[in-house]
Amino acid sequence: MLKMAILGFLRDFPLHGYDLKNRVASLAGHVRPVADGTLYPTIKKLEDAQCLTRRTAPGSVAAPRHMLEITQAGTDQLRRWLRDPEPGFITDDNKWYVLLAFLHHLENPREQALVLARRREFLDQPAQLFFDANGTPIPPEQLDSPFRKGLMQIHRSTNLTEIEWLDRQIADLNKRAGYAVRQRGGD
Repeated sequence: MLKMAILGFLRDFPLHGYDLKNRVASLAGHVRPVADGTLYPTIKKLEDAQCLTRRTAPGSVAAPRHMLEITQAGTDQLRRWLRDPEPGFITDDNKWYVLLAFLHHLENPREQALVLARRREFLDQPAQLFFDANGTPIPPEQLDSPFRKGLMQIHRSTNLTEIEWLDRQIADLNKRAGYAVRQRGGD
């Protein structure tokens, strides 16, 4: 997730490490804070893999700043990750949000639609969040806790909103790509 966020933000434009850290933290840091001990080694690994480079630029006060820039290899890697994301990027909401933030860098509308369709298929699966002692899913209407019922209600409503958005986006992207797809429900 961190590697995708780093390359995604650098694909937008070159950034200083501190600015990059703030952007990554704004996107995903509310869930997993971004520590220097994680960010800078990841930047170094991406640099070693020739996915990004550093250049010195004049500082805003006096000291020069090290600006990070994505390379063609980094752009190619980002597009591979976006085109064929690992399953966790489809099923984990936090990873999904990172992928979605940079999906515009995958410039082919049909490829974008295919990624969105994978998320749509995942959301079609019924959510099983709570189980009894035997491992049997507990239907939402049989939950005793008002908090768990609330969680299920919020989950359902969020998923329905996302499904509506996904359906519109997939249809629009497929149309832009000249790809005709039958609508769900035989429409």
